[in-house]
Amino acid sequence: MRALALTAISLTAISLLAPAAALAQDQQRNHPAVQRYNRTAKGANVEEWKRRLSEPDVRTRLDAVDSLGTKGGDEAIRPLIEATADEDYRVRTRAIDFLGTLRALEASPVLMQLLFLTDVGRDEKLRALTALGRIADPATSERLVVYAATIDDDDLACRAVYAVGEISNPASKTRITTLRGSRPGTDMDRLVEDALVKIDVKEKAKPIEQPTILELEKKLARQQEAAKQK
Repeated sequence: MRALALTAISLTAISLLAPAAALAQDQQRNHPAVQRYNRTAKGANVEEWKRRLSEPDVRTRLDAVDSLGTKGGDEAIRPLIEATADEDYRVRTRAIDFLGTLRALEASPVLMQLLFLTDVGRDEKLRALTALGRIADPATSERLVVYAATIDDDDLACRAVYAVGEISNPASKTRITTLRGSRPGTDMDRLVEDALVKIDVKEKAKPIEQPTILELEKKLARQQEAAKQK
C-alpha cells in the first residue's frame, strides 16, 4: 500500500510539473537571447536566407533551404528554384521537395526541364515528378504524358502518369489512354485507370458557372421585349 501511495504521489507531482516545464521551455525559446542566436545561426529573413545559399558550407545552404521552405512564403519560391541547380545533391533535392510542398506554380517549367537533362540523377527526376504532381499545373500534363510514353525507365514513366492523375487535366484524358498496355509487368495500366478516375471526379466536381448580373439583365431584357411583341 505504501508503494502504491508513493507511486500515486509521484504521478501527481509529474502531472503538476509537466505544464510548468513546458512553459519554461516556451519561455526559453522566446527569450531575446535565444531569438538573437537563431537569427544569427539561421538567418532572419528571406534576403538573408538567399545570401546563405551562396555560402561555401553545405550545411549553411541546407539550413537556408529549410528556412526558405518552411518560413519563406511566396518570396522563397525564386531562391528555391535557384537552389535546384546547387552543386550538392542534398540541397537540390530538398529544394525540389519544398517546391512541391509549396505548390509553386512558377517552378513547373524548371521541374519539367530537369526531367530531360542527362546530368540530372534519377532520384532527382523522381522527386521532380512528385513535386509536379503536387503543384498540379495543367500546362504540364500533356508533356508528362509524352514523357511517360518515351522515357526508357518504367519507374519514371509510372511516376509521370501518377503526376498526370494528380493534376487531373481533362485535356490529357484522351492521350493518357494510349499508355494502356505500354509497359507490361508494371503498374502502368492501373495508374492510367486511376488517373482517368481522378479526371472524371474532378470534372464532376467542377462548379456550375452562374450567369453574371449583366447576362441576367440581358436575358431579362430579351424576355421583356418578347412579351411586348406578343
